[in-house]
Parts: sequence; C-alpha cells; structure tokens
Amino acid sequence: MKILIFGLGTLGGGFSAAKYFLDRQDEVRITDLRSEAVLGTPLAILKSHGATAIVQEHRKEDFIWADIVIKNPAVAANNPLLECAKRVETDITFLFSSALLKGIDIIAITGTKGKTTTAAAVSHVLNSNGHEAIQCGNMGISGFSVLSDLQNREKANQAMPKYLVVELSSWQIRDMYTVMGNSLPVFKMVVLTSLFPDHLNSYGDFDSYKKDKYLLLASKSRQLLVSQEVYEEVKSNSAAGSEHIISFDQIPGNKRLDVKFRPTWAICRRLRLQSKEILTALGTFRGVPHRQEQVAVAGSVVFINDSSATIPEAVALSTSACPWQYVLICGGTDKNLQAEPMVQALKRALSIHLLEGSFTRNKLIPLLEREAIAFNGPFSNMKEAFDSAMDSMQNKLLKRVKKQNIALMLSPGAASFVYFKHEFDRGNQFRDLALRAASHFMRN
Repeated sequence: MKILIFGLGTLGGGFSAAKYFLDRQDEVRITDLRSEAVLGTPLAILKSHGATAIVQEHRKEDFIWADIVIKNPAVAANNPLLECAKRVETDITFLFSSALLKGIDIIAITGTKGKTTTAAAVSHVLNSNGHEAIQCGNMGISGFSVLSDLQNREKANQAMPKYLVVELSSWQIRDMYTVMGNSLPVFKMVVLTSLFPDHLNSYGDFDSYKKDKYLLLASKSRQLLVSQEVYEEVKSNSAAGSEHIISFDQIPGNKRLDVKFRPTWAICRRLRLQSKEILTALGTFRGVPHRQEQVAVAGSVVFINDSSATIPEAVALSTSACPWQYVLICGGTDKNLQAEPMVQALKRALSIHLLEGSFTRNKLIPLLEREAIAFNGPFSNMKEAFDSAMDSMQNKLLKRVKKQNIALMLSPGAASFVYFKHEFDRGNQFRDLALRAASHFMRN
C-alpha cells in the first residue's frame, strides 16, 4: 500500500504510524511543514528505513498518490488537501477497526484536565490487581503501537489484555467520528473528567469545543461517568438514558480521596474492584510526568513540574492542592483564554516569575497590574525564569518562611509554543534545572 503520514508531529505519533507501515513493507511518504533539521532524529530514522520525506510544504500530488492518509490530530479537519485523499485514517480509527479488539473492554476517557492522570491511574490499579490493561491515545502512546502489540500476541498465541484504556482529546474525538461514525466499537465505559474552556484559538468558542467532547458521550457505551459539575448538562445533552449516566460523587467513598483520583475511584468501583484493592494500588502510583510532578527536593525547597497545566483553571487546581507556600513560574502562549480563573493562585504566590508569550503580554500582565500583584520578567527562556525564582527564594523567602518548605512550581496556565517545542519540552527543561539545583545544594 501507499501510505502518506500527514504531519509527523513531535510526540512520536507520526513516527509510530510510519514505522508500523514500513515494517510491513508498505511505501511511506511523510509530509510536514517543518524542516528536516527541526524534525530531527525521528525523521532521519524513518528515512533510513525507506520513508520519503516531503518537508516545508504539502503537495496535492502526494494526497492523490496515497491509498491511505494518516492524519495527525493537530491537522484541521477541514484542511482542503484531505478532500484529495482516497481514505483518511488516524492511529485511533485504524486501531478501532481491528478485529483484534473483540473481547477487549475499552474504557474511553476525555476531559479538559485530569484525563492523562486518570488513564494512567486506572491502568495502574487494574494491572496491580491482575487485570491486564494497556493504554493509548493522547498521553503519547500511538494506536499503531498497541495494534502492533496485539498482532504480535496473536502470532505467538499469547493472551490478549482484558482492558484498553484510551485517552482522547477533543481533536481525536472529532477525527474518530468523522472517519468512523456509527462503526465505532461499543465502549465498556466513557468518562468525562472535567470540562473547562480550552483551545479557543482553534475552536472559536466554548460551545464548539464542548460539541466535540459530547460526541464521545453520545457513543454506544454501557456507562457514562462524568464530573458532578457537568452532570445535569450531560443528562440533558446525551442520547444515553439517565440511568446510564453517573457522576463521580454518586460513587460511595469518592469524596475521601484527593480530587485528582476521584474519577479513578469511580471507574474502578464500577468495574467491581474492592475499595482496599484500589487504595492499595493508588498507594504505589507514582503519578504522571508534568502533572503536579515532584521532581526534586533541595533543603526546604520542593520543585514541582506542572507543565501540563495549560489553562488557567488547571493552575488554580494545582496550586490549591499544593500543601506548601509556593513560588510560581507561569505564562506562555495564548489559547484565547481569560487569565481571571488563576487570579487567586497569583495572589497566594510568594513571588511570580513570568515566561514570555502572547498570553503573558496580553492577559497575565494586565491582570497582575490591575490587581497590584508584583511579578518578575517576562523571561524568554526557562533558565532565566528559574534563576529568577531561585534568587527570590534565596535572598528573601527562605528567611521569611524559616523552617517551612517552599514549593517552586512551574504551572504555566498557557500553551508552550514559540519558546518551547511543546509542554513536555518545557517541563523537561524545568526538571533538568531543578535536578541540577538539588545536586548543587547537596554538594554544598
């Protein structure tokens, strides 16, 4: 077959798709608007395996040539080049079309925030209790990686997993329904962890964003689990009967847990796991990188990487859950969101250090000035912001707080583009600086 990868991406999804087809001796072309230098080693590896790269342009002829176009979720659904394609797929739709999923219970999880932690925690709890669960989706695990694993199991006559936990962004949901429509598999459970305005630079308004999320809630599913905040709205907008829609708060024992684990608790209890089994497994769950991740400790300073907090509401939640006073690194690129939901987080911060970006310039700084909140920056790179935060603690705050811990927290409330490759690059840079600072502290 002739395969066109439409957008290689930077998180490995396009690489996994291309490698899957190359391993099966298909002819693969990759088209991406970035240069080979930017796409780097992943593209070089694929080229060494026989892929053809078309960079810094998209050619209509490649779409006409391909038997299948594998679309990156970041590519707009109305891109006119897709009209030239004979067949359009994504990693999720290609996986969902496989007969190998028969007998595997699929748990589909979406939400503005909390979906990655929930997917990882649910998988951890299930695996810890002898119910094999594998993950894929928005957390960076390609459907092609899962499909390859299932095909290898079939060849080796090995057992298939009991569960497939799929984390879905709004874009992935949109593409899934555009490609598959009523051919989607029946989900064991659909989960909506939270719903806040997001990606309004792409969607234009909150209703359009919610519309894609609600597509998943309209799916053929045995159970819909949702946050209490959207329970009534979901009941009025979902085709599912109200008896199939359950809020997390309706599950006994849920309110005893940290808020980030309440969706996990609800899912696992509905899967008939015992309370003790869930709590024991959660006790060994180490969390997800870039999500309230404690990356280092240096004396009384705790470094927290919350780079995936890309909306203001996420900053509010993360800082309110922090058990210590905190110094905040925030700001970045605008997603057409308002900064006001993070105003209390800004007021509680011991000091604020801004990363450069359109959200910082157009939303955060006017808010800080209006509220008479002092800030430092904006800084055009992570090291400058990190050093500024460290200086503020060493020169003033540690003496004032005395023996109490202080958190140095990266929780941006904005997108990462322009100054970073993506939110994980931003978080990795913060982590590296934190580990270096902790190591220096230990030597001295």
